[in-house]
Amino acid sequence: MTQAEQRGVNVLDPAQLVRIEAVHRGYLFQHLYTVQCLLSAVTLSMKSVEVEGDEDVEVQFEGRRIYVQVKHRKEPLAWNDIEEALARFGELRAVHKSGQRHGEPAFLIVSNAAPNGPLAARLAAADWPDDVRIDWPSADPEQRILPAPQSSLIETAEAACKLAGDLPFSTLAPQTLVWKLAGLVSLAATGEDENLDHTFQAGELPNLFEQLVMQLQDLPLPPSPYRVQEHEPDLLTGERVRLIVGYSGAGKTSWLAQSAQHASGAMIYLDVADTPGAALANAVAREVAGRLFQTGGGLREILLPGASGREILQLLSRRLAERGEIVTVALDNVHQLPADDLMGMIQSGRDMRFVLLGRPEGEVSTLEAILGVTREALLGWGPDTVAAAAHDQGCQSGAADCQRLIELTGSLPLFVLNAISVAESDYYGSLKQLCADLARSAHTREIAQDLILGRVFDRLPKAVADVAELLSLCDAPLSRTEVQSYVAAANGSDQAVFDRALRHLVSQGLLQVFADDRIKLHDAARAVGMGRLLLHGTESVKARREALRAVVQKSLVENWHPTKLSLFLRLSGEVGRLDVLVEMATDELFHEMSVWPEVEAYLEHGAQDEAVPPDQRIKALDGLAFAALKSGSERAGLWLDQMDALIIAHNLGAEEQLRVGMKRMNFLAGVGDRRGAMRLVTDLTPVVKTLPPGHQRVFWYNVACVELALGDAEAAEKRVQPLIRDYYELIGLTPDKVMGNNAPQLARMLKKGANVDDIKHLADSLDVLAKALDAQDQFSPLARTHALKFYDLARAPDSLFRVGQDLVDQFVRKRDFDGALNMMETIVLPQLRQWKLADYLISVAARLPEEAVYSPVGSCFRGIALKSTGCRPAVSSKGKNPFTATVMTDPFLTGSCPLGLPSSARSSARTVYFASRGRAADDTVPLTQFSTARAKR
Repeated sequence: MTQAEQRGVNVLDPAQLVRIEAVHRGYLFQHLYTVQCLLSAVTLSMKSVEVEGDEDVEVQFEGRRIYVQVKHRKEPLAWNDIEEALARFGELRAVHKSGQRHGEPAFLIVSNAAPNGPLAARLAAADWPDDVRIDWPSADPEQRILPAPQSSLIETAEAACKLAGDLPFSTLAPQTLVWKLAGLVSLAATGEDENLDHTFQAGELPNLFEQLVMQLQDLPLPPSPYRVQEHEPDLLTGERVRLIVGYSGAGKTSWLAQSAQHASGAMIYLDVADTPGAALANAVAREVAGRLFQTGGGLREILLPGASGREILQLLSRRLAERGEIVTVALDNVHQLPADDLMGMIQSGRDMRFVLLGRPEGEVSTLEAILGVTREALLGWGPDTVAAAAHDQGCQSGAADCQRLIELTGSLPLFVLNAISVAESDYYGSLKQLCADLARSAHTREIAQDLILGRVFDRLPKAVADVAELLSLCDAPLSRTEVQSYVAAANGSDQAVFDRALRHLVSQGLLQVFADDRIKLHDAARAVGMGRLLLHGTESVKARREALRAVVQKSLVENWHPTKLSLFLRLSGEVGRLDVLVEMATDELFHEMSVWPEVEAYLEHGAQDEAVPPDQRIKALDGLAFAALKSGSERAGLWLDQMDALIIAHNLGAEEQLRVGMKRMNFLAGVGDRRGAMRLVTDLTPVVKTLPPGHQRVFWYNVACVELALGDAEAAEKRVQPLIRDYYELIGLTPDKVMGNNAPQLARMLKKGANVDDIKHLADSLDVLAKALDAQDQFSPLARTHALKFYDLARAPDSLFRVGQDLVDQFVRKRDFDGALNMMETIVLPQLRQWKLADYLISVAARLPEEAVYSPVGSCFRGIALKSTGCRPAVSSKGKNPFTATVMTDPFLTGSCPLGLPSSARSSARTVYFASRGRAADDTVPLTQFSTARAKR
């Protein structure tokens, strides 16, 4: 897989994409260098600065003209990089010599990289032209006339910001002016704007700076650092009218303020919250005219006495079209305006572009329908961004905690930040504890989400609010028919009321609609709706949960999905259906779904409740003991002791004895008690002989696990080999048939009636075989590869990721980094995306070789999606440890950071080691700079 594919960029020719990206890096470096020239024009007594004329940049002084070729290179500058430029310099020199062009010519090659050895030798030679210089960051500053180049795009932007900071515009952040100027330089290079036709006259620059300041100073400053939202839209797309809709806290104005810094063309911002609809056109017209035409006859011709606002806008629009100017008017809080007045204003300014920001209320739906535009929404922060924000506030969080907070807040920036603040002040910095209380509406302090969305609920008609409150119990998308069945059973609403309620909730942005006509209440609204629903009383809420549980159970049978399973289990616990939970808790596949946290508390309560029948209590304890053994928890011994006590007290049978006995011998082997573990093997062997063959196979598999844990790898290998043959025969496959086929193909090759438990047990046995061979220093790629395929076939993601990571480690120990990377790209990462198991983000991502880490913008950073622009490795991976990454982040294009990484605004460069490997093959170093570390296994 190429770097482009790792970043999720779908292109036919990845190599072409690499070339395109290099071209754009070069253009950005050139434009930022031009910005430095513009900001230095007065200081250096320049007369003009021209872009993309005969050369990249041409600087005119009194009696002298410097032609500048700008180069951005990853490697040292070489002769073939500049050979064509020197030939062109010769042509320009001849033009000046003939008198066709006035002034003394000089030629400059500006590069971020120093010359290589051969080129440096040419520079020192006697025949090097006297009027040609090469400048790079560490070159001799005494001979420098124009601004010094920097070694990276980030440093170039920093240098430009330093120059901008010396200008007398205290109300405008320097980086705002820099990025706006960069956009204008890019526009000037196209020749599309006759007012910026390639050339900036030094005498006009103060007025240009003043215009930019006037256009941007009314915009609120974006937060620092600004964190980019998921799939954040561009500000300027070519559409004449854009409608950006979201609740307060969605970050609409911050997005506009940040995007405006990088947009070319004029932008006028107005907050119309307190503007009467009748006065809107007049306010917009006078603001645009005053900003763009300033004073003089042109302004007097536009602002005619007695003319209405719409008439002025029409005249203004024509005048702008004649001048070839593209003007964007951004209006904030348009939901407070009458749709007719807004429509009239937009129609009058037909040659202008409009970006409309508002909340999903008022006449926004009417505006959407009449204008024929589709509302756009900001999607909020991703887990890595939430983790960065939490880290900055001193909070502790893991990947799963960040994902849970996103689900509870809808990922809206204000809601997330407010919740993090509450976690820091009231929960000792624990996001996990805060999320647990938010999910139960048990938090002690009202958060911004409660206040803002509470007012939205208050304004809903009662029938609509009732439906919204019912939907707050459901965090998995269900079909419209399923939701209607649930609402009818819980509330008795008829079809007409239900349909009207859904339309209203969609218009208010409270309802999300997915493919296949599936719907779900917005995550941010669910927490608020749940709090309101709890006010109806315990019995009422329980009845509604029962109704929803019945619908979800039926839906699971028809269309299984992990999120629906998680919801079903949680609802089963909340309505007291312990029988369902204990039956599932004794199923191994249940523990593969990462839904254990949903039911653990209910099983603990049931296991201690003497009113619960003994057969259910021991199953609850069995599930608790299995989970504890799997996680390495010391509580495993406690649950096993309670199981023994129940067996004795109620004289339970051989199957129960085998359950506790197998777990006990694994527990004893895990703590190194060889005598105790082997005594249990001896004691249980006669019991097992009376049980069915399936039970016997499971027992001997556990004996192999015990032998492996006690260091008897050869015995474990011999023990598990016949089991593997038996399981292959049971499911109708052979190792040869598995070769070259993946789970979908293998599913069609299975013996009719093959049991999914046998498939899972075959994968488990292959995993034990691989570990036994590892312990004997024997290479076993096929055992683990086949185990992966069977775990995939059995829908056992927990084991799939564990074994997949072991296989990657195995390739790394053999120095087969290509094999490790291929395994991650073709199996582990696709499965991680499919199952969306946040708990594995860090451990999976930590194993990626560095080559899989690097990608410029919107990349996949060791498996964690980064939306931040400007992430770059500072060093090459050649000859370095493959599990070490050095990262440079851009303080001006700040966005999402990796999980737990401090804000990039605090440091332009920092080194982060992701599960850095030492020389020892099985030595794992915890994740530096991360709040969640992977424990040594």
